[in-house]
Amino acid sequence: MAGHWHRRLDYCISGALGLHYTGTMSPQPTPQLLPTSPTTRATIPWRQILWFVIGTYALAWLVALPLYIVNDERLFQGLYLPVGLLTMLIPGLVAWLIVRKNHPKGRRAAALGFGRPRPLPRFFGYLALAFVIPVIIGVLSMPIASALGFYDADLKNFSGLQQTLMDAGLAGISLEFFLITQLINVVLASWFINLLPALGEEIGWRGWLTPQLLPMGVVPTILITGVIWGLWHTPLILLGHNYPSLPGWLSVIFMVVFCTLIGGILAWLTIRTNSVWPAALGHSTINATAALPLLFSAEPTYDAAHVGIAGTAGWIIATVILGIFLLTRSFKPAPQPAVDPAAAWPSDYPHPR
Repeated sequence: MAGHWHRRLDYCISGALGLHYTGTMSPQPTPQLLPTSPTTRATIPWRQILWFVIGTYALAWLVALPLYIVNDERLFQGLYLPVGLLTMLIPGLVAWLIVRKNHPKGRRAAALGFGRPRPLPRFFGYLALAFVIPVIIGVLSMPIASALGFYDADLKNFSGLQQTLMDAGLAGISLEFFLITQLINVVLASWFINLLPALGEEIGWRGWLTPQLLPMGVVPTILITGVIWGLWHTPLILLGHNYPSLPGWLSVIFMVVFCTLIGGILAWLTIRTNSVWPAALGHSTINATAALPLLFSAEPTYDAAHVGIAGTAGWIIATVILGIFLLTRSFKPAPQPAVDPAAAWPSDYPHPR
C-alpha cells in the first residue's frame, strides 16, 4: 500500500486496545566478570534463549495464520483484534514455561520480573515516567514530522478529524466532546485497558529476556532484544500492521528500529525498578497514544511510517531520550534493602556494564 493510509474512526476509537503497535534469571549470575570473558558468556543461558525465540516466533506465526488464509474482508477484520491480543500474550507464556522448567517455585515470580520493588515512592515515580515518556514522544513527533514535511496539522478546525467523523456518519457529534473523550481514553487505556496484554509481552521481553542478556552489557542487550522483538512482529507487519504505506520488507526493518529504540527505554524502566510493571505500563501507553496524530491532522490520512511514536519522527525523540540514559550511565538497578530472597527480585540481579 503506497502513500498515506486512511485511518478510520474505528482505528482511533479502538486504537486504545493496543493493536497499534507497537528475562529466567541465571541461577548464579556473575556480574563482576568482564562481558567478554568466557565465564561471563557461560552465565548467559543461550539454549533457553534459543528455545524462547523459537517458541515465540512459531506461536506468533501460528496465531496469525488465520489472517493469511481467510478470503473474506469482513472475517479478516473480525479476526484481527483477537489475533493481535492473543499474540501479545505469547512472550509471557513462553517465558513462563521456560521459568517453570528451570527455576524453583520460590524464584519463578522474580525471574519473570515480579519482584518487590523498593523503595515504593521511587517505584511509583518510575510508573509515572513510564506513562509520561511515551506521551511526550507521541506528542512531539507531530511538530517534528510537520517540520520535516511528513505531517499537516490543523489545531484550529481539526479538519481531518471532522472529515473522519463525517465519513463515519457522526457529523453531528461535538468535536470538543470527541477530542476530550479520546484524550481521556488515552489515560484509561494506558493504565487499565491495554495493561494486561502489554504485560503479556513485557514479561517475555523485559521481565525474562533482558536480564538474561545483561551480562553482555547494556548496549548489546538493547540491540539483541530489539532485533528479536522487532522481527517477532513480522506476521502482522507483513499484513500492513503499523507501516501499511511501506513495502513489507521495509516495514519489518522499520519495526526493528522502533523496537530497538523504544525497547531500550523500556529496559531502562525495568532495570531502574527491578520490576516489569513500569515497562508494561510504558508499552500500554505506546499502544494507547498511537492514534494521536489522527486527532490533529489536517487530512483524514497520514503516513504512520513518519508520524507518531512508531514513525521516524518518534525515533528522533526516542534516540535523544535513550542517548541521555546511556550517556549518564543510569542503567543501574535500584538499591534493594534486605528482604526475603524467595519473594524479592534476586539480589544477584546481573548489573549491566
